[in-house]
Amino acid sequence: MNDRSFLSDLSLNTVARKRNLVSDLAEAISREIAEGRLQAGDRLPTEAELAAAAGVSRTVVREAVAALKAAKLVQTRQGAGAFVLPPPPKSDFFASLSNGEVDDILAMLELRLAVEVEAASLAAVRRTDEEMAALDRALENITKGEDYGIAADLEFHRILAGATKNPYFARFLDFLGEFAVPRRSGQSDPVGMDQRQRDYLSVIEREHRAIRDAIAMGDSNLAAAMMRAHLANSRNRYSARILQASGKSAAKPVKVRSAAKA
Repeated sequence: MNDRSFLSDLSLNTVARKRNLVSDLAEAISREIAEGRLQAGDRLPTEAELAAAAGVSRTVVREAVAALKAAKLVQTRQGAGAFVLPPPPKSDFFASLSNGEVDDILAMLELRLAVEVEAASLAAVRRTDEEMAALDRALENITKGEDYGIAADLEFHRILAGATKNPYFARFLDFLGEFAVPRRSGQSDPVGMDQRQRDYLSVIEREHRAIRDAIAMGDSNLAAAMMRAHLANSRNRYSARILQASGKSAAKPVKVRSAAKA
C-alpha cells in the first residue's frame, strides 16, 4: 500500500478531540492493521504526512508510533521510518480446537461471551454510519448458504469489534480466526441445503439482526443483551450435541426479540 492510499483511507480527521490525541491516532492506525488495510511490511507515512492528515502535532505522531511499537504492531528503522510487523505466530493455545472437540468449542464460546458482550455495548454508542452499512452487508450474506454462512458471520463480528474503536477487540477476533465461528458446513451450495440447514441459518440471521438493530438504536444495554443471548444460544446448540449423544434433553434457547420491539 502506498502512503497516499493509506492517508486517504485512514480518515484521521474524524478522531474525537475530547479524547487523548495520542491514543486516538494509535487506535486509528491499529484498526488499519487489524482490518488488513495496512499489512506486514507496509511503511507508515512520514511524521509530517501523518500530522497533516490527522491535524495533530508531530510530537503526537511520535508518541503514537512509540505506542504502536510498544504493542509490537510496528518497528522503526533508523532513517527509513516505521513498518508494520507481521502478526505473532499462533501458539498451541488452539491445538485442541483444531480437532473440533465440543468441550473446547464450548469453552471458547464462554470466552467470547466475556469479551463480545462488552464489545456490542461499546459499538452501540461508537459505531459510524459506514460501519452500520457494513454490518448490513454481512447480515445479508449469512443466509445465502455459501460456506454455511461462516465467513459472513465472522465478518459481522469483526465489523462490530472495529466499531468499538478499541483495536484490541478486533485483534482478539483476529487471533481466534476460524475458531471464532467453529461450525462446519455440510453443504456449500445453497441449492443443495436441506430444510434443517436453512432453518438453522435463519435462526443465526435472526440473532445477528437483533444485535444489529440494537446497535442501530444506540442502545448499549440492549446490544449487550442481544449479544449475550446469541452467544449463549450458540453454546446451547453445541451443548445439544453432547446431550443428544447421552439421551438427555437440551437446554431451552434464550429468546431473542426484535430489537425494534424491545
